[in-house]
Amino acid sequence: MQKIGYIAGILSLFYFITYGILAGLTNAFTFFWLLLGIFCVAVAFKYSSLKKWLLRLPTGALWCLMGIGLCCILIFCAAECAVIGYGAKAPKADADYVIVLGGQVRGSTPSYNLKMRLDAAYEYLKNNSRTKVVLSGGQGSGEDISEAQAMKEYLEAKGIQKERMILEDQSTNTEENFRFTKEKLQASLHTEGTKENEWEALRFVVVTNRFHIFRSIGIAKKQGFAHVEGLGSSTQWYTVPNLYVREAFAVIKYVLCGQM
Repeated sequence: MQKIGYIAGILSLFYFITYGILAGLTNAFTFFWLLLGIFCVAVAFKYSSLKKWLLRLPTGALWCLMGIGLCCILIFCAAECAVIGYGAKAPKADADYVIVLGGQVRGSTPSYNLKMRLDAAYEYLKNNSRTKVVLSGGQGSGEDISEAQAMKEYLEAKGIQKERMILEDQSTNTEENFRFTKEKLQASLHTEGTKENEWEALRFVVVTNRFHIFRSIGIAKKQGFAHVEGLGSSTQWYTVPNLYVREAFAVIKYVLCGQM
């Protein structure tokens, strides 16, 4: 166990340094790996003392600690399995709408992750000619135009007709993505005379990075999208551990807070 602690700690610290070099330290969750590395090394260093202390605890207290630890591990693993499983699923064809969730735009150019989402959306739209697309994302700090506008220009350059695109350019997070999209679509459908039961029958495909699919679908259903599937896109390889571990914690938080 002591060797495992040292190995886990060194790997965590190595990943923290590698991520910082390749992607920078703008993501606050990245420091989780620094803290985890320090914790694992410290536990390994004091392993003998900690083992003696644990053995001196009453049997009931020891079993209670072990039970709590096991429950936490199982909850985390269940969340991680959901994140991975939903991200790997492929949606059915001929959805009524594809909703592309916004991501960082550098100036007026979509970031790598946003390009991956747009490329996935493009392939779906190319193969499903009746499907329309909602491009959802406002203008953030350091962005010259809204994320929705940047996405529109990217897809137009790839040959998607502007008539198929609907822009939602006010949202700043995933919950707003869906809330504002629903308001915009319902207003448009109401003008066209669509009834409430027809709205409930509409089929949606949400496009985001694979790690984000499960939570996005949960949020969408909470916002009143009855039939929604996910279409996941890839991320840069070195971000995978950070993003997937962070997402599992986010899913647990959202479930506990009733946000999905």
